[in-house]
Amino acid sequence: MDQGRQGDKLKIVVDASIVAKWIIPGEKWERNARALAEDIAYRRVEAHAPSLILYELASVISKAIRAGKMNSADGAKALQAIGSIGLIIDDICWDDLSEILKIAESTKLTVYDSVYVYLARKMGCKLLTADTEVKNKGGSITEIITFDEF
Repeated sequence: MDQGRQGDKLKIVVDASIVAKWIIPGEKWERNARALAEDIAYRRVEAHAPSLILYELASVISKAIRAGKMNSADGAKALQAIGSIGLIIDDICWDDLSEILKIAESTKLTVYDSVYVYLARKMGCKLLTADTEVKNKGGSITEIITFDEF
Protein backbone atom coordinates (compact mmCIF):
# COMPACT_ATOMS: atom_id res chain seq x y z
CA MET A 1 0.00 0.00 0.00
CA ASP A 2 1.34 3.46 -0.93
CA GLN A 3 2.10 5.91 1.85
CA GLY A 4 -0.90 8.14 2.34
CA ARG A 5 -3.35 5.76 0.69
CA GLN A 6 -6.03 3.67 2.31
CA GLY A 7 -7.20 1.23 -0.29
CA ASP A 8 -7.82 3.44 -3.32
CA LYS A 9 -8.52 6.59 -1.30
CA LEU A 10 -5.75 9.17 -1.04
CA LYS A 11 -5.15 10.50 2.47
CA ILE A 12 -3.46 13.91 2.81
CA VAL A 13 -2.96 16.84 5.13
CA VAL A 14 -3.79 20.22 3.58
CA ASP A 15 -2.66 23.58 4.83
CA ALA A 16 -4.41 26.94 4.75
CA SER A 17 -2.64 27.94 1.53
CA ILE A 18 -4.60 25.18 -0.22
CA VAL A 19 -7.99 25.66 1.42
CA ALA A 20 -7.88 29.44 0.88
CA LYS A 21 -7.86 28.74 -2.86
CA TRP A 22 -11.31 27.17 -2.50
CA ILE A 23 -12.77 30.55 -1.60
CA ILE A 24 -10.57 33.44 -2.71
CA PRO A 25 -11.22 34.20 -6.39
CA GLY A 26 -8.35 34.55 -8.81
CA GLU A 27 -5.82 32.51 -6.85
CA LYS A 28 -3.15 30.48 -8.66
CA TRP A 29 -4.27 26.84 -8.94
CA GLU A 30 -7.86 27.83 -8.13
CA ARG A 31 -9.25 25.21 -10.53
CA ASN A 32 -7.07 22.45 -9.03
CA ALA A 33 -8.08 23.51 -5.52
CA ARG A 34 -11.78 23.39 -6.33
CA ALA A 35 -11.39 19.95 -7.93
CA LEU A 36 -9.69 18.79 -4.73
CA ALA A 37 -12.53 20.22 -2.64
CA GLU A 38 -14.99 18.25 -4.77
CA ASP A 39 -12.93 15.06 -4.29
CA ILE A 40 -13.00 15.64 -0.53
CA ALA A 41 -16.74 16.32 -0.53
CA TYR A 42 -17.40 13.11 -2.48
CA ARG A 43 -15.04 11.21 -0.16
CA ARG A 44 -12.60 10.29 -2.92
CA VAL A 45 -9.85 11.97 -0.90
CA GLU A 46 -9.52 11.92 2.89
CA ALA A 47 -8.15 15.34 3.85
CA HIS A 48 -6.98 16.36 7.31
CA ALA A 49 -5.85 19.62 8.84
CA PRO A 50 -4.97 20.78 12.35
CA SER A 51 -7.50 22.93 14.19
CA LEU A 52 -5.13 25.85 13.60
CA ILE A 53 -6.53 26.03 10.06
CA LEU A 54 -9.82 27.41 11.39
CA TYR A 55 -8.15 30.58 12.62
CA GLU A 56 -5.90 30.88 9.61
CA LEU A 57 -8.85 30.69 7.21
CA ALA A 58 -10.85 33.25 9.18
CA SER A 59 -7.80 35.52 8.96
CA VAL A 60 -7.46 34.97 5.20
CA ILE A 61 -11.13 35.81 4.70
CA SER A 62 -10.84 38.88 6.91
CA LYS A 63 -7.94 40.13 4.76
CA ALA A 64 -9.90 39.40 1.57
CA ILE A 65 -12.85 41.43 2.91
CA ARG A 66 -10.56 44.37 3.77
CA ALA A 67 -9.00 44.13 0.28
CA GLY A 68 -12.43 44.26 -1.34
CA LYS A 69 -12.19 40.73 -2.82
CA MET A 70 -15.38 39.68 -1.02
CA ASN A 71 -17.95 41.10 1.39
CA SER A 72 -18.61 40.02 4.98
CA ALA A 73 -21.69 37.99 4.12
CA ASP A 74 -19.82 36.04 1.45
CA GLY A 75 -16.94 35.52 3.86
CA ALA A 76 -19.25 34.01 6.47
CA LYS A 77 -20.87 31.79 3.82
CA ALA A 78 -17.44 30.68 2.63
CA LEU A 79 -16.46 29.58 6.15
CA GLN A 80 -19.70 27.61 6.49
CA ALA A 81 -19.16 26.01 3.09
CA ILE A 82 -15.64 24.91 4.01
CA GLY A 83 -17.04 23.37 7.19
CA SER A 84 -19.45 21.26 5.19
CA ILE A 85 -16.93 19.91 2.64
CA GLY A 86 -15.66 17.13 4.87
CA LEU A 87 -12.21 18.32 5.84
CA ILE A 88 -11.27 16.39 8.99
CA ILE A 89 -10.01 18.68 11.74
CA ASP A 90 -7.41 17.11 14.02
CA ASP A 91 -6.60 18.48 17.46
CA ILE A 92 -3.07 19.25 18.47
CA CYS A 93 -2.39 18.46 22.13
CA TRP A 94 0.11 19.73 24.68
CA ASP A 95 2.04 16.48 24.19
CA ASP A 96 2.55 17.35 20.51
CA LEU A 97 4.07 20.77 21.08
CA SER A 98 7.61 19.73 21.97
CA GLU A 99 7.91 17.81 18.69
CA ILE A 100 6.38 20.72 16.76
CA LEU A 101 8.91 23.06 18.35
CA LYS A 102 11.74 20.71 17.35
CA ILE A 103 10.49 20.74 13.77
CA ALA A 104 10.30 24.54 13.77
CA GLU A 105 13.82 24.87 15.13
CA SER A 106 15.38 22.31 12.79
CA THR A 107 13.65 23.54 9.64
CA LYS A 108 13.47 27.27 10.41
CA LEU A 109 9.75 27.19 9.60
CA THR A 110 7.22 29.02 11.73
CA VAL A 111 5.55 27.04 14.48
CA TYR A 112 2.31 27.44 12.53
CA ASP A 113 3.75 25.79 9.41
CA SER A 114 5.46 23.18 11.57
CA VAL A 115 2.08 22.07 12.92
CA TYR A 116 1.06 20.96 9.41
CA VAL A 117 4.40 19.23 8.82
CA TYR A 118 4.08 17.46 12.18
CA LEU A 119 0.51 16.30 11.50
CA ALA A 120 1.43 14.87 8.10
CA ARG A 121 4.38 12.99 9.58
CA LYS A 122 2.29 11.74 12.51
CA MET A 123 -0.41 10.49 10.15
CA GLY A 124 2.06 8.97 7.69
CA CYS A 125 0.70 10.89 4.73
CA LYS A 126 1.72 13.72 2.42
CA LEU A 127 1.28 17.41 3.15
CA LEU A 128 -0.24 19.36 0.26
CA THR A 129 0.73 23.04 0.24
CA ALA A 130 0.96 25.96 -2.15
CA ASP A 131 3.86 27.36 -0.13
CA THR A 132 7.20 26.40 -1.67
CA GLU A 133 9.05 27.53 1.46
CA VAL A 134 7.15 24.93 3.50
CA LYS A 135 8.01 22.30 0.90
CA ASN A 136 11.68 23.25 0.71
CA LYS A 137 12.27 23.58 4.44
CA GLY A 138 9.96 20.84 5.73
CA GLY A 139 10.68 18.19 3.10
CA SER A 140 13.34 16.59 5.29
CA ILE A 141 10.70 15.84 7.94
CA THR A 142 7.88 14.41 5.82
CA GLU A 143 6.82 14.25 2.18
CA ILE A 144 5.45 17.60 1.05
CA ILE A 145 3.96 18.27 -2.37
CA THR A 146 2.59 21.31 -4.17
CA PHE A 147 -0.28 21.42 -6.65
CA ASP A 148 2.05 21.22 -9.63
CA GLU A 149 3.15 17.79 -8.31
CA PHE A 150 -0.30 16.64 -7.18
